[in-house]
Amino acid sequence: MRIEAFSEGKYLDDPDANEDSLVVLPGLGYAVIDGVTDISGRIVEGMRTGRYASRIVQRAVAAIALDDAARAAPPARIVERVTHCLRAVYESLGIVDEVSAHPARRFGATLTLALDLGAVLRFILVGDSGVRLNATETIVDDAGLDRVTAVLRQEAYRLIGELGGDLETQRRVSRCCSYYGVGALHDDMRPVLDVSLQRVLRERCIAQASALFPHAADDDLTYLVDRGISGQTRFQNNTASPFSYSVFDGFEVPMALVRVFDRPRDSVHSMELYTDGYFAPGATPELAAWERAFEEVERVDPEKIGAYPSVKGSSERMRTDDRTLVIVGFD
Repeated sequence: MRIEAFSEGKYLDDPDANEDSLVVLPGLGYAVIDGVTDISGRIVEGMRTGRYASRIVQRAVAAIALDDAARAAPPARIVERVTHCLRAVYESLGIVDEVSAHPARRFGATLTLALDLGAVLRFILVGDSGVRLNATETIVDDAGLDRVTAVLRQEAYRLIGELGGDLETQRRVSRCCSYYGVGALHDDMRPVLDVSLQRVLRERCIAQASALFPHAADDDLTYLVDRGISGQTRFQNNTASPFSYSVFDGFEVPMALVRVFDRPRDSVHSMELYTDGYFAPGATPELAAWERAFEEVERVDPEKIGAYPSVKGSSERMRTDDRTLVIVGFD
C-alpha cells in the first residue's frame, strides 16, 4: 500500500486558517473534509466556524472508521452520526434557536469518505469534494450552484475592465457581486457601478447563466443571480431544486443528495480523494502530478475568470481555496 496526503490553506501566511482536514487510517478509512467558509466572524475555541466544523467532522469520521460496527453501518446512520456531532456543538453553545432560524449562520463542512469493509470499499460523498478511482473515473457531486455564482464575478470582472477599472477594482467589486448578487446596487459596488450599469450586469449574468443551464427553472436562476452566495442557503439540504446540494450543518442531510456507492476492493488499484481547491486532477495518481496540475491552473487562470471560473481568484499570497488530497495506491 502506498499513501500520500497533503493539505495547504489558501492563506499562505496563515496556515492555521486552513478549513480543510483529512483522515488517513490504513485499512479502515480515508477522508477529506472541507469546512464551509464563514463570513460572520464567529470564533469557537479560537477558530472560525468553517475550520471548527471541519475538525468536528474529522473527529466523527475517525471514530466511525475505528469502530467495526459503526464502519459497516448503513450510510444513512453514518450521516446521522456526523450530523449529531455538529448538532451537539450548537447545543453546547446555546445557539440551536439562532441557527435554526438563520441557516446562513450554521457551521458547515463537506465530506468525501472511503471506508474499507474488507471485500468492499464504501464511498460516501456529502457536498462537492470528489474522488477519482484508478486514475480514470471521477465522481463528484456538483449541482452547478457555484457555477452560477461564479458567473456573477466573471461578468462583473469583465464589465469593470471594459470601463477601464484597474485590477484591484476588478477583484474587489466582482467579489462583492458574487457574494451579494446583482439584483440591486450594493453600497460596496459604488461608485464603480451605478443603477444603469447594475441593470446591464444583471442582464448579462442572467443570459450567461441561462446559457449554461438551459433547463433550469427561471426562478432558481434569477434568485441566484439576484442574491449570489448570500442566498445559496435556499438550496442547502433542500431537494426541491436541481441546484440543491448537501452539506453537514447539524441539521438533516437528505440521503437523496448524498452519493453512496460500493466497489469490490480488488477492483480499485488507486483512489484519490480531494477537495475543491484542486481545479484539475493530476495526470497520474501521485501528489507531485496533482501539484503540477495545480500550478498549471494557477499559471493559466490565476484570477479564475476564464478556464477555471470561481467566486474568487488567487493573488500574491492567497490561493483561490484551501486544497487537500489523499491518495491510496493498493498495488
